[in-house]
Amino acid sequence: RDRNCRDEITLCTKVSTGAGPENIKKALAASLERLRTDHVEIYKIHSPDTKVPISESLSALTDEVNAGRIGLIGGSNYSANQIREALDASASGGYPRFEIMQPPCSLALPDAEEDIFPLCDEEGIAVTPFSPLAAGFLVGKYTPDRSRIPRGTRFHISPSHADIYFTERNFRVVARLKALADEMGVPMVGLAMAWAMTHPAVTSVLV
Repeated sequence: RDRNCRDEITLCTKVSTGAGPENIKKALAASLERLRTDHVEIYKIHSPDTKVPISESLSALTDEVNAGRIGLIGGSNYSANQIREALDASASGGYPRFEIMQPPCSLALPDAEEDIFPLCDEEGIAVTPFSPLAAGFLVGKYTPDRSRIPRGTRFHISPSHADIYFTERNFRVVARLKALADEMGVPMVGLAMAWAMTHPAVTSVLV
């Protein structure tokens, strides 16, 4: 029964503390142990590691793919230029390429639309944007007054999020989103999610 259930699940996890070969091997082994499985279908590098040549990271990931511990590889928080660099390194070195990318993308941070989405669409790379609600910013419970951030929220726990999303432009976006939601009689969350999910380059979104 357990084996049948595993066959119906697609597992994705990441290496989040550096993309050097030894760390990739160590982090994957630890993930497999915690997940009580011998492989994951998708394995991503959480963020580009500027201290390690991408070819070294790809070589290490290739070893794990060949050993059957990883299915597909991908990355998160990569710029379009970094994705292109990785694709070129895979082509020249004979490594498996990134097949899935995970950029941030929301009405409050739509930058991925400009360069990452077109590149991934052109290359046939799946895109699973994270934070489609902008860390909760798009639900409409925040004001420009940072002293009034509700306790226990993402922006209270991680104040650096405010530096990303608390802009005049984004508060105008929230106001327009609320007005449209009221007019249509639907939640703001629903509209924000629909915007993120319906882009033709998007495979799925991570909430």
